Amino acid sequence: MGKRGRKPIKSDSNTRLEKSRESARQCRHRKKLRYEYLEELVTDREKAIVQLQQELERLRTICQYLDQNGINNEIRQELIQWKDDPDVANLIK
Repeated sequence: MGKRGRKPIKSDSNTRLEKSRESARQCRHRKKLRYEYLEELVTDREKAIVQLQQELERLRTICQYLDQNGINNEIRQELIQWKDDPDVANLIK
């Protein structure tokens, strides 16, 4: 009776070395792609943070104006826009 399964292939050292090099190249490529993906994520988050900071500053300015002068038409229109914004409406509920 013979053995089951694949018989081991006797490969020369050049073939093994080339396979090892190819594996290392693939590993470096995957690592590069991971870092690019993470860098993209960080960039997107930083942009979102900047937008939120601008929005917060805008709200601070409006609140300061309200404290000093009351509501004018421009602020009234801004509040109506926020009221109709689905993201803001979800926060209020």
